[in-house]
Amino acid sequence: MPRRLGALRPLGILIASLVVASVVVISRRPDTFTHAQFYAEDGRCSFADAYTLGPWQALFLPDQGHILMQPRLIALIAFPFGVASAPLIYNVFGLLFQVAPVAFFLSDRFRPVLRSIWWRAALCVVYLLIPSAELQVTAGNSQWHLAVLASLVLIAPTPKRLGWRVFDIGTLLLCALTGGFAYVLLPVALIWWWVRRQRWTGVEVAALGIGLVAQLYGMIVAARLHTSLVANLPDAFRDLAFIGSDHIILAGLFGEQAHTHVFVHGLPHGAVLAAGICVVGLAVVVFAALRAPWELRIFALIGFGIAGAGLASPLVPTGNNAWDVIAMAGDDRYFFMAELAWVVIILWALSRLPHPWLRAGGWALTAAAFASGLVLAWQYPPSQNYDWPQEAAQIVSAGSGGHVSVPIPPSPWQIIIPAPPGC
Repeated sequence: MPRRLGALRPLGILIASLVVASVVVISRRPDTFTHAQFYAEDGRCSFADAYTLGPWQALFLPDQGHILMQPRLIALIAFPFGVASAPLIYNVFGLLFQVAPVAFFLSDRFRPVLRSIWWRAALCVVYLLIPSAELQVTAGNSQWHLAVLASLVLIAPTPKRLGWRVFDIGTLLLCALTGGFAYVLLPVALIWWWVRRQRWTGVEVAALGIGLVAQLYGMIVAARLHTSLVANLPDAFRDLAFIGSDHIILAGLFGEQAHTHVFVHGLPHGAVLAAGICVVGLAVVVFAALRAPWELRIFALIGFGIAGAGLASPLVPTGNNAWDVIAMAGDDRYFFMAELAWVVIILWALSRLPHPWLRAGGWALTAAAFASGLVLAWQYPPSQNYDWPQEAAQIVSAGSGGHVSVPIPPSPWQIIIPAPPGC
């Protein structure tokens, strides 16, 4: 009996951690469950395609140059429960994907990488509290949380049990088949294989390679919209400085979305300030690249690589300089993992300070800065309530061949859902 109790204790701690993580996530945007409705691509892409074409037929349908397996799988699961229940099921899965990295990071799988449970718990808190209103409990955008989980799977030691091996390959395949993450994960996985020289890492590389082939197919059959980047080098350096400063360094350090309270864009000599902040941040990142454990280097490489890939092919309104639009916007989804990597690098760099009082003081100041953004803006503004039950009733009552215009937050996006034959 004592042995059984000892085995159940870690499981109980893990379940309690997931419950707390779920409460934290829901508390920041409770309307996702009190008034469940589709958000952005969840409705206008994955559910609409599943509803009009059939969930199996839409499973591998490319959109904007990408295969999007994760949200289409959720549509497949939600489809039998009917139109009215679909948004709630979407949000439940969005929540599960958001808290899944916490479960993996706190599990025994990650103990060989970071043995201190307190450090792992602290980093889970950082992960949960990195702000992004757009990534909060949405199925389609939870692919960014799936990318965090896939990164942890790649970094973790070789699993000994068959169940964990199936989980690892399934996670990497799902991530590689969702969006453009394979373009970053595969090269980094090759570097990790070269460092490790382990057969299992080679298997993970093969799984990511399958995903990359699928994404290349998606890019060919459904080309991504062309977006203007920059007109000249001075503008490029200016925009990159603002993006690095406001969207990664300051946003991550002060625990807030870009352009909320602490940012330099629009200030007098803002470009000079942004460049100075980026130089200091780059020095810290280079120090970590030279001295940090390989696991942290690989995670940071993935995070900054995804940010770079987002800048290379951003999805923003056309007709403008895309980087300039991003520099002034508050949307941080392209930089979510880079922010997370940046905060972890800061905490690790502070741990390298020579004196205990310096380390404690640095951690206290970092914690105070990070908490400031959370105190000022804990809850995200709720999405406009379009009364989904009423909209769902209109879709169902449209009958065979009917067309219904359904508003999808964030406004003014709308979706036209033709009712399938026999509905």
